[in-house]
Amino acid sequence: ALAKLQSAGRLYPAYEMLDELEGAETRAQQAEERTRAFLADAAHELRTPIAGVQAAAETLLHHDDQLDHDERQHLQALLVREAERAGALISDLLTAARLEAGIDLDLAPVSLWTLANSEIDRVRLLHPETVVTMSGPEVIARADAAKVSSILRNVIDNAVRASGPGGQVHLVVREHEQRAIAEIWDSGPGVPPSQRERIFERLVRLDHGRAGDAGGSGLGLAIARGFARAHGGDLTCEDPRGSGAMFRLVLPLEPREETLHLPS
Repeated sequence: ALAKLQSAGRLYPAYEMLDELEGAETRAQQAEERTRAFLADAAHELRTPIAGVQAAAETLLHHDDQLDHDERQHLQALLVREAERAGALISDLLTAARLEAGIDLDLAPVSLWTLANSEIDRVRLLHPETVVTMSGPEVIARADAAKVSSILRNVIDNAVRASGPGGQVHLVVREHEQRAIAEIWDSGPGVPPSQRERIFERLVRLDHGRAGDAGGSGLGLAIARGFARAHGGDLTCEDPRGSGAMFRLVLPLEPREETLHLPS
């Protein structure tokens, strides 16, 4: 009986090891399938601007003498616009690849209120037709200022586009349980509950174009969430408890220095 128990004890770890190997193989296959799908989607996304560049360039090259001034300017503008669109997509693809490998953060005390207010001022200038407001106290996060600005810029720009002319966007800065929080609400069509995680996947757009309108790459929210999670925080799409959509950025709060009271 003892020999059987000892034999079983030797075999059990082997079965465990086999299960772990099979699990690792399954995860590797799933990762490879995701990579293939991502590359296929990226190629599909690049095809459109590259086709635009090619068509405009060929027309200017072979039919320039047949074009009037306005037609020539239109094609030149199309050439520049589509080239910029392809360049932006390639830049986002490289950023997404770096996130997979891990990124370095330049951590320092950062005013979340100041960064958010700067982005609010920017969109007010660019989109005066949208009512953009902000509230909340000064909140100091432990973060990389450039990365946080990039997160806020992406979410606020999406909110402004979703709201449209005459729409509203409101940003709240607060702190809760040692976390710095920025919440961005917009009066747009909202995000269905079933899509609130899916929109953070790479190269995903909703039917109404919320995450990838205006020529967006479809990578913005995935990159923004990657930046947030690299900080030990997160970016989520929450229930707005009403109309529109609400995104919540959570970052570590800068630790406060404790004042020591020594006995006299």
